Amino acid sequence: MKHRGYVRLAAAVACLLGAVAERSQAQKAPGDSNGARSTMSGIFTNAQAARGEDTYMSICVGCHPAGTYTGSGFAASWGNRPLSELFSLIKETMPKVDPGTLSEQEIAQVIAYILKSNRVPAGKSELPTDVETLRDIRIELPSMRRGK
Repeated sequence: MKHRGYVRLAAAVACLLGAVAERSQAQKAPGDSNGARSTMSGIFTNAQAARGEDTYMSICVGCHPAGTYTGSGFAASWGNRPLSELFSLIKETMPKVDPGTLSEQEIAQVIAYILKSNRVPAGKSELPTDVETLRDIRIELPSMRRGK
């Protein structure tokens, strides 16, 4: 039963991803007028990712087993998209049994854990919870850089 729910969620996410697939693949330079940057610029802390792992293990793992949010599948679905889209998706649809009940801090922590799981380097500042700020951060993973 849980597997069917995951399949439905994956299909919904795939549809959402297809709608924005035309976005630019290039990382914005720090001097760009809109201030866009990449997840590769150290946008979360290791401590924040550790808290996110705790949240993931207590709330998310039942529906999202390890591997469903990492690797080439995650890169294909989320690469080069604004981080705000992932934040908003989690905020509005998770957890499946009680959508919208995660705090913004918990969402940011889970995203930090997802990024760390994808070998994105941590930095000195915590990932913010402000959607406007997250809109200017593009999801980029180390595996995407190797493919160029």
